Amino acid sequence: MSLNPELAKLLNAQINHEMAASYSYLAMAAWFEQTPYSGFANWMYQQSAEETVHALKFYQFLVSRDAAVVLTPLAMPQAEFTSPLDVFATSLRQEETVTQQINDLYDVAERVRDHASKNLLLWFLNEQIEEEKSVRDIMDRLTLAGDDPASLLVLDREAGARKETKESAKN
Repeated sequence: MSLNPELAKLLNAQINHEMAASYSYLAMAAWFEQTPYSGFANWMYQQSAEETVHALKFYQFLVSRDAAVVLTPLAMPQAEFTSPLDVFATSLRQEETVTQQINDLYDVAERVRDHASKNLLLWFLNEQIEEEKSVRDIMDRLTLAGDDPASLLVLDREAGARKETKESAKN
């Protein structure tokens, strides 16, 4: 079954959204590299790698469905932040936007009765639940820590312990 043209166009757009998220996380990592928070920099770098893997999942899905892959330019990501909490708040807004994009894609896949696309998108919807929770959990802890340097450094050390995911290690 060939891929519905509208859905193919939206899946191509999602490649761009995922790569933009990766680029944004890389900018966040770069901001943290200029602070004492190297652990948060690592967390953001790992997140960037994971978003690239997500883009590649869409890419490979389009290829497997014999649809054209159309790559488009990425916008410049935000690069200035005021605090670690500001960075993670930006991250949460980004993840919520991606969740909405995936929901919209799912609606189209459902409307055009493309069950294979729905299956792919269900994986992403479940992933987004984890993504948003992960960021909210860090934000809650950053809020609790406030401006206490010792608490912030503990959180930074914990964030730095994040390991590469199996998913990002595959690609």
